[in-house]
Amino acid sequence: MAQGALLEASNLSVTRGARIVLENLDIQINEGDIVCLTGENGSGKTTLIESLIGILPINSGQIKWLSGDGNSVIVRDHLGARRKPFPFGLTLQSDGICGEEKVRERLEAALKVTGLNLSQSEIMSSLDEWGLSHRSEDRVSQLSAGLRRRLAVLSGMAPVLFCETPRIVFLDEPSEGLDSFSKGLLKGWIEELSANGNAVVMATHDEDVISCSTRILKVDGGEISETKNKIELSKFNERKLSIATSSDSIRSFFSWGVSIERRNPVDTIGKATPAILALLLSYSILGRTNIPDLELDLFSALILAPAFISAIVSPGMIRRLNEEDCGKWWSAICGPQFRPATSILASSIILPIPLTYLSWFVLEGLMTGDINQSAIYWLWLPSLVIVDISCASTALHMLVSDLRRSSAAAASLLLIVLVWPFIQVVDALSMILDNGMTWEFSTSSPLMSLIFASVISMMVWVVAIFIPDT
Repeated sequence: MAQGALLEASNLSVTRGARIVLENLDIQINEGDIVCLTGENGSGKTTLIESLIGILPINSGQIKWLSGDGNSVIVRDHLGARRKPFPFGLTLQSDGICGEEKVRERLEAALKVTGLNLSQSEIMSSLDEWGLSHRSEDRVSQLSAGLRRRLAVLSGMAPVLFCETPRIVFLDEPSEGLDSFSKGLLKGWIEELSANGNAVVMATHDEDVISCSTRILKVDGGEISETKNKIELSKFNERKLSIATSSDSIRSFFSWGVSIERRNPVDTIGKATPAILALLLSYSILGRTNIPDLELDLFSALILAPAFISAIVSPGMIRRLNEEDCGKWWSAICGPQFRPATSILASSIILPIPLTYLSWFVLEGLMTGDINQSAIYWLWLPSLVIVDISCASTALHMLVSDLRRSSAAAASLLLIVLVWPFIQVVDALSMILDNGMTWEFSTSSPLMSLIFASVISMMVWVVAIFIPDT
């Protein structure tokens, strides 16, 4: 990369379906640049930003970022490679904020995920500057559209403005929905970012915002034409800048997800409720039916059914990530680790084991045949494999949610493939109930059935997680 360059894209081509959106583009973003992307609606401004930050696959070329150690890193290439870019700031056109987040919490998360740890007083000072401090403990869903947009813009720019190392901030239609006060702050912060050696890349139709750019790139018909623009940067009060630590974005993502779920446990309740209903239905069936000991498969299936149902229910976390492109924001910041992390965070990890033991204690007294009583000590083992099934199920739900019309896609048809590993788990529990747990590596041992079920689940998980990201 050339000296002073923070990002370089060469021979960049991107298609959406059969339409060529960008074709053979060469772009370089340097320290201090204020780059404005202009063009008609649908010309490809947002596509270009999402390609540069690595969340969209490209058809040709490669995108390089300058890393913290001074070396260049290929973030995307036409072969499908994707790597996490150097920490940056991002404001999406749809805000990218979940309504369950609190105002202060959102800004704090945006800073921490990029390796910055500002004090609470500094965070509150920034919120106050943008007229948000009096709403710091409110949920984002309680904000007006204008205040929500202020928070999105602030959260995108702060991780760059307060870092002493030059970074890039991407802003997609940042002035949309802002009042004159907020627009003045936006322009002031953009100029301050440039004065500190940072780069700003923004897509906008706003002439006021365009006027404060140093480079204007017009996107039209897949090509770009550039116009230089000279501006005079004012003197700014020196802010306290922080040295960025190595950012652990995945840990921040997990902390965010756990915090949101604790505040409003819709995910846990949404998975536990149908599981409990299945248990009550099984209790009703067994209370009226005598199941002889030769039908241990049916009894095993009823024991494991609640855990399996909790595993395949659509996770509430995915719905949260789809809200206002929240998941797209986290995907850009976290890089290729986002999808595997989400498949674990959103899956039913805790519920299968307690649900299986609850099913056992409720249904075991209704079983008329003889069963091996030592099976209770091994119930955790098939439940553990159902956790693998849950991760695969979450990956399939994510695959469907990525589609343009995810609500029209029959996700339940994809979940049919998970019946296969569930049958293997049922067979394993049936063998444990009949003869106890054995550790033989034979086709008729419960251990091999469990391993087989886990391998099938893992194969489904790999296909659903990694193929869409290439």
